[in-house]
Amino acid sequence: MLTYQPGELPLIPTQVIGSHGVPSWIWVVRDAVHEGKMGPYDIDEALKDATRLAIIDMENAGVDIISDGEMQRADFTWHFHGKVHGLEPQGFYRKLGYPGPDQLDAFRAVAPLTVPDGYGHAEEFRFARTLTDRPLISPIQSPVTQAFRIDPGDVYKNKTEVAWALVPFINQELKDVVAAGCKHIQFDEPAYWIADGGPEEMVRIFNACVEGVDATIGFHLCFGNFRGRPATSNRSFAAFAPYFKDLAVDVIHIEFANRNMYEVELWEKYGGDKILCAGVIDVKGRDLEPVEVVANRIRSALKFCAPDKLWVAPDCGFSQTVRFLAVEKMKVMVEAAEIVRAEIS
Repeated sequence: MLTYQPGELPLIPTQVIGSHGVPSWIWVVRDAVHEGKMGPYDIDEALKDATRLAIIDMENAGVDIISDGEMQRADFTWHFHGKVHGLEPQGFYRKLGYPGPDQLDAFRAVAPLTVPDGYGHAEEFRFARTLTDRPLISPIQSPVTQAFRIDPGDVYKNKTEVAWALVPFINQELKDVVAAGCKHIQFDEPAYWIADGGPEEMVRIFNACVEGVDATIGFHLCFGNFRGRPATSNRSFAAFAPYFKDLAVDVIHIEFANRNMYEVELWEKYGGDKILCAGVIDVKGRDLEPVEVVANRIRSALKFCAPDKLWVAPDCGFSQTVRFLAVEKMKVMVEAAEIVRAEIS
């Protein structure tokens, strides 16, 4: 259910996906934590300071819909999996060189999975809400993406069964963060293609997660962004697009900039009455796009999407982008949106 009121957002609003560029001093903090030099209060203070900084950066850049930068989470994978009981960390047989598919299963299921203390989204949101009045999203890693890094072991027959085991906990987490005041939640889903039942089962899993959740619901359909690289070589959403109509979702986020707006034309056929949040900033690119390049990406999206159904965002979060570049990329996105907005107003 779209919870934004008429006039609350401008035409073609800008949004971040979730994570922000990590401040350089956080790396020092991480080393200090590893060495046992910081206590729980020290760590909490550092993460909250990083959250304040991320929100300031987003507000100063002029982004319409912001996040807490996911600064209260230590890592996209370990933050979520660390909350799940019944998992055992796995060592990799190869530890040297570039990451590859042989380093996928970071955990193994050794007992039925539970999340007895939740994932912590409500607490994160309550703190971030004290820092800003802007529309604020709460992003969550989907159960399919969590299952992507889990060896089912002898407990589950496959990764899809692992995902289903996590669905009730995700659903409760979303309800908890909405009860804390959140009006906009977002699924981060770079692994939708692993569902054993294909797109149909992916839709069922997603819809079960958001059942009864009274908020604007976004679905971030991306192709991964680990160390600035995608997780899959076949970066196409064409096989999934016919199922967009079946998703209980308000906003679908799609990675376009890194693919030179490839497949944007599919939205005209499959978007229906949903909002397209088009990725127009290449977070995997290490340079700064000129404003006109980003404006042209927005214009390309407008060829296949009505202006009142178009939002724009980076392709993915900025966690793998240096902070100063993330800030400049947000500014370019905002300026490009303003240029195109003026052209069609």
